[in-house]
Amino acid sequence: MTSTFTDLSLLRPTIPSLIPSSFSKFTTYRSFKLCCSLTEGSATFLPFKLNGEAQSSAGYSATADCVIVGGGISGLCIAQALATNHRDVAPNVIVTEARDCVGGNITTLERDGYLWEEGPNSSQPSDPMLTMVWIEGGFGVRGSNAPRFVLWDGKLRPVPGKPTYLTFFDLMSTGGKLRAGFGALGLRPPPPGHEEPVEEFVRRNLGDEYTGVCAGDPSKINMKAAFGKVWNLEQTGGSIIGGTFKTIQERSKNPKPPRNPNLAGVFQHPKGQTVGSFRKGLAMLPDAIASRLGSNVKLFWKLSSIIKLENGGAIYSSSLFPDRAPSGRILLLNYVGGATSSGIVYKTESELVEAVDCDLRKMLVNPKATDPLV
Repeated sequence: MTSTFTDLSLLRPTIPSLIPSSFSKFTTYRSFKLCCSLTEGSATFLPFKLNGEAQSSAGYSATADCVIVGGGISGLCIAQALATNHRDVAPNVIVTEARDCVGGNITTLERDGYLWEEGPNSSQPSDPMLTMVWIEGGFGVRGSNAPRFVLWDGKLRPVPGKPTYLTFFDLMSTGGKLRAGFGALGLRPPPPGHEEPVEEFVRRNLGDEYTGVCAGDPSKINMKAAFGKVWNLEQTGGSIIGGTFKTIQERSKNPKPPRNPNLAGVFQHPKGQTVGSFRKGLAMLPDAIASRLGSNVKLFWKLSSIIKLENGGAIYSSSLFPDRAPSGRILLLNYVGGATSSGIVYKTESELVEAVDCDLRKMLVNPKATDPLV
């Protein structure tokens, strides 16, 4: 059984960037219609709430400030950031997920006393992250400093845990070790002028004999996005080793604030950077974020189409042309209606003013600002 949802409107600001600086405050708003449907497998159809009003599953028309398509870890983190830090701009955020659970590639399964991951197997959790998605007594992590091995030529060979151990590592040639060492010191090609993928970053800094384990395609994954801390070492210190020493110096000058005492009992953090997991698997993280977002996460919702509607806009008229507003004030011209939104002719002037003022307070104007001059 499939039930279609239509007319879910999203207002998205678009700011032209390739225009003269004198026109840099010109801003338009384009609205979009997102058509969603309930996917197969949903056993029950319950009323949903949007903008505080209950909606039936038979279909409805409503407006959202932001619609995030996909309930993977990226979509959930964006929704969490908007809900936590930008509620004044986007108070009504919706996350749609076509499947019956959130998490995307993060898949934790448990059966007959065994618990395993069928996606990512570990993470490097931070205290701010755990505090943000806190569930009482729900988190625990066990870092492991056990040695890693590579099976090569019928023999298990330990992976060097420290740079000094690299001397005795026989899976790299002497030339490869020297190339990696000099590259880490900064004797390598300069950073390119484009977004660098993981593979290109590693080859440029450490040579062709250095490798690692990555679930995705390293030639397509952005280095800054995937391994931001390592990428930042080169940016701040000129090289990986230079950035490491600079980071150590900055930490000694600016010690970390005291750790949240509430985390001590549920989050054991071994000394140094390590990987770990949660007691019930990595799926606890997306589940915790989804729990905080509550009814704003919609399971079994599949995006069918996106239709752009040219029916609204706002212009900083006083920024485009001189002498358009008194000193200290700004004149906003707001365009509503049009051939694709003819129903607006049935609204009163006060209703139009209220609608425009409400949208501007969400996007451009301080929500607590005084009423506009009409």
